[in-house]
Amino acid sequence: MTITLKQLRLKGACWEQADLFKAAFGEAVEVTMDNALKYADKFDWTWAAEHLLPAPAETAYWEARATAEKAYLEAMATALKAYEEAVAPAEKAYREAAAPALKAYQEAMATAGKAYQEAAATALKAYQEAVATAGKAYQEAVATVWKAYLEAAAPARKAYEEAKATALKAYREAAAPAEKAYLEARAPAFVNAALGTGRIDR
Repeated sequence: MTITLKQLRLKGACWEQADLFKAAFGEAVEVTMDNALKYADKFDWTWAAEHLLPAPAETAYWEARATAEKAYLEAMATALKAYEEAVAPAEKAYREAAAPALKAYQEAMATAGKAYQEAAATALKAYQEAVATAGKAYQEAVATVWKAYLEAAAPARKAYEEAKATALKAYREAAAPAEKAYLEARAPAFVNAALGTGRIDR
């Protein structure tokens, strides 16, 4: 069974796919599993099934693709669940470790804010000068407590980011075979569908 460059152009294939076909095979190619797997992630197999296969073969292609897609989604769901489970303890530990620092930051902010308001209220005559002084003290107090908060939370944040990165890496590694299998399954599905009918629509 052969696919030709002429067929692709007559069926309206985009120029990128036509050029890729010509670069890979020239004017024509015999449909084989080896060729399909070699270019599994290069060609638009769904377009090929819709435009080059007769109706029964196209139906077979869609059935095979649906099976591969189901397996892919199940594998992705498993990998995502593992990722979320790995991140959850690290996120909880981070929040618990950061909570005291956040509380201290909020309390210091409240104290500094109160001092600022009191200083501004009692400095009616020299309002602008007193407000400027109080504002400067407020900003310095904020900077100090924010720095303390960041320093206190940093170890927990680092541990959280490391755990998250590890979990994300594991998720990607777990999902990669499923994604690869899904992409590669489309090409065999096309070939099996085409070979099952013994012809490609012209």
